[in-house]
Amino acid sequence: MMNVQQQKTRILFLSALGISLLLALPRFIILLYVKNNVGGKEYDIEADGLDFVLKFIFTYCIALIFLWINTLRFKLVFKGIRFDFNKLYQRLLINAFLFWVLHYIILSLNLHIPNVAANAKFYNFIFNITFTLEVVLCILVAELYMLVIKNQEIRLRNESLQKANAEATYETLKNQINPHFLFNSFNTINSMIAVNPEGARIFVNSMSTVYRHILGSFKKPLIPLQEEMEVLSAYITMMNERHKGNLQVNIKNDNHYAHFLLPPMSLQLLVENAIKHNIVSNKQPLQIAIEVTNNQVCVNNRMQDKKNKEPSTGAGLYNLNQRYRFLCNKEISIEKKNGYFVVSIPLLNPNEAKVE
Repeated sequence: MMNVQQQKTRILFLSALGISLLLALPRFIILLYVKNNVGGKEYDIEADGLDFVLKFIFTYCIALIFLWINTLRFKLVFKGIRFDFNKLYQRLLINAFLFWVLHYIILSLNLHIPNVAANAKFYNFIFNITFTLEVVLCILVAELYMLVIKNQEIRLRNESLQKANAEATYETLKNQINPHFLFNSFNTINSMIAVNPEGARIFVNSMSTVYRHILGSFKKPLIPLQEEMEVLSAYITMMNERHKGNLQVNIKNDNHYAHFLLPPMSLQLLVENAIKHNIVSNKQPLQIAIEVTNNQVCVNNRMQDKKNKEPSTGAGLYNLNQRYRFLCNKEISIEKKNGYFVVSIPLLNPNEAKVE
C-alpha cells in the first residue's frame, strides 16, 4: 500500500506526463510538416528527433515544477516577507514570478526554437501560447487535485467524528440501562426480604447471573442470541420469584438463529418493559410470548394497563432503537394491534455484521 506522499508523487508525475504529451502534439505536427515539406540537406531527422525529445523533457520538468509549487500548503518567511501557500492569490503571484523568470530564460537561450529552418517570430508566437497554456493547465490540475484531497480529508474527518459520536452516544445509552436495572433489582430484593426470604435468595442468585452477564458483555456491542437467551432465562426466574408465578413467558426459539447477533440485554429490556407497564396478578397473569423467526425476535404481550401506572417516558425502547441505529443502521418495530403490544428486533447475521 502506498502512503499519502507516495500517492501524491505518483499523481504529480503522471499529471506532468499528460500535460507534456498534450503540449508536445503541436511540435510533433510541425516536425511532421517540416519532414514532408523540407527535403535534401536542410532536413536532419536525427537532429530534429533529438531536439524534439529534449524539448519534451524540458516541458515535463517545467510541468513538474509548477505542479509541485501549486500543491504546496505551508507558510514561508523570507527576509521579512511572508508567503502563505494556503492562499490562492499568493500562489498566483509566485506562479506569475516563476513564469516570468522561466519565460525570460527560455527566450534568452532560444530553447523554444526547434532545429529546423523557420520563422523565429512564428516560434515565439507558438512558444508564448504553449508555455502559457502549460502553466495554466498545471495550476488548474494542481488546484483540482488539492480540492479532491481536501474533500477526502473533510469526508474522513466527518466519518471519524460520526463514529466517535456514535460510540460516545452508545456508551451513554449502555450506562443508562445498567444502573436502571440495578436500581429496580435492589427495590425488588428490599420488598421480598421480609415476606419471602427464600424467594429473595433465589432472586439474588439469579440476579448475580444476570449482572455477571452485564459486566461480561459491557464492552460487547453485539452478542449471540443463544447467550442472550441464557441470561433472559435467569432474568425470568427473578421476575417469577417477585410476582409469585403470575408471570408466564412462552419462548419459541429456533436453533438456526443461535449464533445470530443482537445488542446485549435487549430481550431482558423488552420483558422488563412489559412487566413495568402491565398488571401482573393472580386474577390477571401476564403472558409474554417470545418468538424467533424470519431474522428477528418478536416479543408481545396482552395490554393489561395498570390503573395507577407510572408515566412512560419511552426511554427504554428509544435507547434500544438508538443502539440498533448506531450499530447496524437498523431500527426496531413497535406496534399495538388487537390488544397486544408487539416489539420486533432484528437479528444480525454474524457473517454480515461489521462492528469493531
